[in-house]
Amino acid sequence: MKKTILIFIIFLTVTELKANVIANLKATPVTKFDFLLKAYRDAINLQISRYMNETDTFRVRLDQIKMDFTFDEEMQLFIIDLYARADQRRYSQKEIKIRNRDCNIIRNRIFVNKYGYGMLFSKKPTNYFTKNYITNNAIFLLKNIDLNNEEKKEIIKKTIINIELDHPNANQNIKCKGALNQVPLN
Repeated sequence: MKKTILIFIIFLTVTELKANVIANLKATPVTKFDFLLKAYRDAINLQISRYMNETDTFRVRLDQIKMDFTFDEEMQLFIIDLYARADQRRYSQKEIKIRNRDCNIIRNRIFVNKYGYGMLFSKKPTNYFTKNYITNNAIFLLKNIDLNNEEKKEIIKKTIINIELDHPNANQNIKCKGALNQVPLN
């Protein structure tokens, strides 16, 4: 009899705790900004997974990309930190060096779905690849957000990106950063 009463009391307590959690979740308002942050982060993650699944011989081959996405309240900026690890097997067997251009190509492929450089030996971005071009093409990341194009462009302009490209040879690691629409990142 005591066991039955004890089980009943535990059951009521657990049920009450679950009800409180649901009530608290329902009471928490979700703002349009919260939805924007989630949708922006999800869109970038989707593009990263597409990049990782490509079988393209001209792109930088990576083992992994990790992203940290935050919003700086004080500066009113979206900050994207990408940590990319170069394909250990490919880059350690061959004496391939990673260049600053590779950092830019990763940004371009993820956010604009273009290389931005000529295919062979080009050290500078192609002529059409300008700040406005990046801004106008990167707004596809925000296609599921109920904002007009001008607001989406403003969000792209207020996005800072930091990319750390890790080479198997530690002294060849590269870091580049800048505004998302900056040509080129430095």
